[in-house]
Amino acid sequence: MNVTELARRLKMDTKELLEKLPELGFDIGKRAIKVDDLLVDKIIMAVEGERKKKRIEQRDEGIKEIKLTKDKTDQEEKSAKKEILIPEQITVKDFAEVLKLPINKVIAELIKNGIMSSLNERIDFETAAIIAEDLGFLVNKLTKEKQLEQETDQGKDKIKELVEKETKDNLQLRPPVVVVMGHVDHGKTKLLDAIRETNIVAGESGGITQHIGAYQIIEKDRKITFLDTPGHEAFKSMRARGSKIADIAIIVVAADEGLKTQTLEVIDIVQKENLPFIIAINKIDKEGADIEKVKKELAELNLIPEDWGGKTICVPVSAKQKKNIPELLDMILLIADLEDFKANPNRPAIGTIIESHIDKGEGPVVTVLIQGGTLRTGDLIITGQIAGKIKAMKDYLSHELKEALPSTPVKILGLKNIPQVGDILEVTQDRKKVRETLKQNQYRKPTLPVTSKRLDEDSDSEEEEKTLNLNIILKTDVLGSQEAILEAFNKLSDPEVKLKVVKKGLGNITDADILDAQTAPAVILAFRVKIAPTAEELARDRRVEILFFDIIYKLLEEIEKRLKAMLAPAVIRTELGKVEVIAIFRKDKNEIIIGGKVKEGKVKENTKVKIIRNNETIAWADLIQLRSGKEKVSEGVKGEECGMQIKSNSVILEGDLLEIYQEKIEKRELGKV
Repeated sequence: MNVTELARRLKMDTKELLEKLPELGFDIGKRAIKVDDLLVDKIIMAVEGERKKKRIEQRDEGIKEIKLTKDKTDQEEKSAKKEILIPEQITVKDFAEVLKLPINKVIAELIKNGIMSSLNERIDFETAAIIAEDLGFLVNKLTKEKQLEQETDQGKDKIKELVEKETKDNLQLRPPVVVVMGHVDHGKTKLLDAIRETNIVAGESGGITQHIGAYQIIEKDRKITFLDTPGHEAFKSMRARGSKIADIAIIVVAADEGLKTQTLEVIDIVQKENLPFIIAINKIDKEGADIEKVKKELAELNLIPEDWGGKTICVPVSAKQKKNIPELLDMILLIADLEDFKANPNRPAIGTIIESHIDKGEGPVVTVLIQGGTLRTGDLIITGQIAGKIKAMKDYLSHELKEALPSTPVKILGLKNIPQVGDILEVTQDRKKVRETLKQNQYRKPTLPVTSKRLDEDSDSEEEEKTLNLNIILKTDVLGSQEAILEAFNKLSDPEVKLKVVKKGLGNITDADILDAQTAPAVILAFRVKIAPTAEELARDRRVEILFFDIIYKLLEEIEKRLKAMLAPAVIRTELGKVEVIAIFRKDKNEIIIGGKVKEGKVKENTKVKIIRNNETIAWADLIQLRSGKEKVSEGVKGEECGMQIKSNSVILEGDLLEIYQEKIEKRELGKV
């Protein structure tokens, strides 16, 4: 065939074809006129193959370019999206603030997705994440620890910023704020009681009937404020929050027990907060008390006691005998002198909410620790999502106050709702801002008449079906106690049993609580609250169980005990030996008597038997009795032949292998399979 004809068939220039042929392995010469007919088909296939290869390469290159362009676009879009952190639950109002979008736009987006929520209703993380992504945000979950850290840091920064703005001329000395922490049962409450009884006028200490979360004493004509936080250090959130507003920490360590895990947690919190602290070595009156041992344990943590040449202040005390209480207070005043705690009383007040609850007669009651300025009756305040005017103020003895100076804990009345513990309270002159806050919260469910909240969950989920629930209705005296208990409940978890709080609330137990407990059914946990007479009678009629507690860790111990009782016991099997079946003597419906030879280990009566045939497990059975000849024996060892009475519905054959196991039933711990 002519080269020109071949080039025409391949839709190529003749010169181009002649140059291409050597590359394809056909050396016919650059001036050739004809091509051997035997080579024509091969040349056509080679050229087409080359073209196809190029097309594939071009396609792959195009795809790669498109992918790179898309990845670049996605990356640009991703970079353009703002990353936000959202907690497990968030109110619509807070959600809008996180997104920095108008509340109306967020509510409209929720409605578009079929979610009808008011300003202060909570939405879960999944819902918030979908809405945020639709609005062009990248969403990550905010852990509880990080959320608490952010909240406390915001409050701390706000107050720190305020102090830094004050000039030295405006600052005046204020009382130190002290928080008492330590391990459960090491005597924190006893120590607080000893300090209070020693320094409050006789007759007044017994009159402290209202729990407001803090109190003041006078020592050497100087005031000291003590924070009365929940008494269990497992509540890291409450402890961390407490240390944010405290100036000095007293860490209580029992002289007869030394440092415990919770003590180490407290020391860690205090050191992270750079908080001055005193080690109160309590219970020095007890037999077995060893002060030097406690000091040695402290030294191992690089906390060298002062009398050992270090800087850690250690004061041996006996809360029970009220021994060395004045020395402890002297150390607090000494640290206060060294640290020189000051604030400006001549400005609008700012402080932190340390307690809030509902009082039947007084309504919402809030305790605030004033950290700057002076709070006065009639002041307009904003705290968290709550705004209002102070109608009345009382101290820890329920005495009426007209004003509260820095470091003073004060109970305020007049709010429509209760804020969260840890919220920052500020006095404002901006009536418009107060009106806006009140308007924003007009859809909020009133806290006063409704002091309990049902926690509705999907009980039909697969997870619910697989777990046993211990239903709880929790009623507490104050919000701080409720937060602390709920925080501790989060740690009581297990795949098989679940603690489910179906309702929580503040104040005494009512008829409605009893009816809800009967419906759930649930156990009512009452922490420092009472029960109405009608509710008590109703509880007896409906057989509703109510448990009353004054100490948080005892409440937790009871709940943990109940959850453990619900757990299926763990079966521990230990292999004893193996037996080969050499004879079948008798078969009954549910029983069989065999002869066997012990091949490995030993065999015992009252054990479990695994029947194995052709390396496959056939069934499990019970070995009831063991005989050697006609004698009844308790066990047989390797090499012996014995008769075995086995309880089983399965057939056992000669040649089967029996594995002998001893079973031990053990109680399980929560969270351990």
